Amino acid sequence: MSAGEVLFVGDEKSGRETADYVSSLLLDGEQILVATKGLRDGSVFTNKRILIVNKQGLTGKKVEVFSISLRSITAFAVENSGTFDLDAELKVYGSGFNLVQLKFTKGFSLKPIADLLAEAIL
Repeated sequence: MSAGEVLFVGDEKSGRETADYVSSLLLDGEQILVATKGLRDGSVFTNKRILIVNKQGLTGKKVEVFSISLRSITAFAVENSGTFDLDAELKVYGSGFNLVQLKFTKGFSLKPIADLLAEAIL
């Protein structure tokens, strides 16, 4: 992911597709807690890290999977979708990277993710 890039990672409706894509990358004892998928990109939140799937190019055949250890996260911010906002947003800050911004479909609850991140960094 490039600096300042914002990815639309959708919601859980098609999250199984993203979860299946990253399943071979999971470690022993690593469990998927939340998986999302947008039009092209997706995210998987496990008990150990965040995996962000970023499809690139016209065909989407080139895929980057960005892994963020929960231990490396130093701060985060959540913004729910409001009346005129079309999406909810998660900003994650950490050591080894500056900022990762993920946008979710309007109505997606960031509460489980915020709870996971708060427990990991506190």
